[in-house]
Amino acid sequence: MENKIPPYLIKIADPQYDPASIKGAKLSFLDKTILNSSKAVKSIYLQAENAAKDNFIQKINPTIKVISLIYMAIVISIVSNLRTQLIITVIIFLLFIIARLKLYEVYRKILFLAFIFGFLVVLPAALNVITPGKIIFNIITFNKPSHFLIYNIPQNIGITIHGIEVVSLVFLRVLNSVSFALLVVYTTPFPSFIKSFKSIGVPDIFLMILSLAYKYIFILSRTIEETYFAFKSRLLGNIKNSSIRRLIGGRIFYIFKKSMIIYQDTYNAMVSRGYSGKVVLHSRNHFTVKDVIVLMVIVISGIVLILF
Repeated sequence: MENKIPPYLIKIADPQYDPASIKGAKLSFLDKTILNSSKAVKSIYLQAENAAKDNFIQKINPTIKVISLIYMAIVISIVSNLRTQLIITVIIFLLFIIARLKLYEVYRKILFLAFIFGFLVVLPAALNVITPGKIIFNIITFNKPSHFLIYNIPQNIGITIHGIEVVSLVFLRVLNSVSFALLVVYTTPFPSFIKSFKSIGVPDIFLMILSLAYKYIFILSRTIEETYFAFKSRLLGNIKNSSIRRLIGGRIFYIFKKSMIIYQDTYNAMVSRGYSGKVVLHSRNHFTVKDVIVLMVIVISGIVLILF
């Protein structure tokens, strides 16, 4: 009798297969959690891949990038002109194009953060209760003005022209700050960040905490993934989300304990190889003429934007 392997066992799975993309497919609570976690870890790997591209911006010395990030954050916070902030937005967008990054993926994150922290948080500032001025859109009208604690409530509450300018200015500041920060992050590998921080005098203990936390993300993600597959292999049929939550609740401590053991083994391996609490750079990225020119251009551009 000849034994044959079923065709579905030897069929090569499509690497682009995404169970969430199937119309009508319903993922459980556990599947959605693991799927989102894998996407988050994948984005970290993509950051490292993008940072390794052979590009003009990627070749700039990481120390120059960190100094430029701090300098531009100060410039963006000082500039109080909407037109100048828009110019900065366009310049940063052009830099993203030069860096050949995925604009849709990056700006989706940027716009989300800018919308939450730069628009929704400061949206009440558009009202004449906070920012006095000429009302262009009336919202509420009372019979007479009133006084509540230390606040004077006018008869008409609405959106003012000056309030819109304040909200727009804060939104653009947050947008430009986040954009430039992500531009530096997506064009600089993580080890180069550590070297650049060391070069500008950041304490070693902070660098080690940052490095180990970065590694711990991958350790914890791998532990969760292994626990998930072990847990999934013991399930049969569909289980209610409430039951899955109760089962996961009993595994959280196990996942934490296992990840801490792996993390401790990682630290012991570092100590066995000579780690003494100090960050030693075996190689340094020396400044080139191109790096000096880039730094001078950024400094001069920042001064021009402030005076513009």
